[in-house]
This record gives sequence, structure tokens and C-alpha cells, in this order.
Amino acid sequence: MPKTLDLREAPSYRFIEAAHYLRIPVNTLRAWGLGQFYYSGRAKKKFQPIITLPESNDRLLSFLNLCEVHVLDAIRREHHISL
Repeated sequence: MPKTLDLREAPSYRFIEAAHYLRIPVNTLRAWGLGQFYYSGRAKKKFQPIITLPESNDRLLSFLNLCEVHVLDAIRREHHISL
């Protein structure tokens, strides 16, 4: 029996669109979804993504990703918990 696609997991939202809906900076959302390079002294390091994008990763987020980011952002703001 073929696996049916859960529409909540379908890649649907661009980062800029999701950032607008969630009212968070697009750079924060991109870092959480794709990771981000940064420098520590002279060494180049990578901040690993903290959310998992849909498998057919076209740099799109799913509805479940939006829910996950919304909860993560709320916890960080309300309870001042760092990553």
C-alpha cells in the first residue's frame, strides 16, 4: 500500500513568507532551517539547522515546520531560553 502524503508535511512556504507569518526575522528562520556559517576567531564554523525541512527540500517549509518554529520562538521569548 503506497504511503499517502500528509498535507501538513508538504513543502509549501518560502522562508520570507513564513517569516512574515510568524513575525520573526527571515535570517533567523533561514539559520534555523538551513544552518549558518560563522567565524569564531579565525576558524569558520557552521551552526547546524535545528528544524528538519521536508524531504523534497526545495528550500520550502511545511505547515508542521511553521508550527515547530512558532513554538520554539515562543519558548525562547517567554522563558528566555537560549539555543
